[in-house]
Amino acid sequence: MQEQTFQQTPAIYSQNLKTKGKTYFFDVKAAKNGNKYIKISENSMNKDGQKYHSTITVFQNDLQEFSKALSETLEQVK
Repeated sequence: MQEQTFQQTPAIYSQNLKTKGKTYFFDVKAAKNGNKYIKISENSMNKDGQKYHSTITVFQNDLQEFSKALSETLEQVK
């Protein structure tokens, strides 16, 4: 069986946030067509002690609506 390899797109901008038990990564990247997108990743350990990784990607054309929805959601937490 042939192993697939994926090229990692280098980040244009990167920031991380370490909290108790989790690390969040906020990366701005560019797609092959030049459009920028945000990749938000989380690394943590599950209750069995296994590493867990999840990622969401928000493309440039969705950023305004994503930002609005996030802001409205954050207001509900305050």
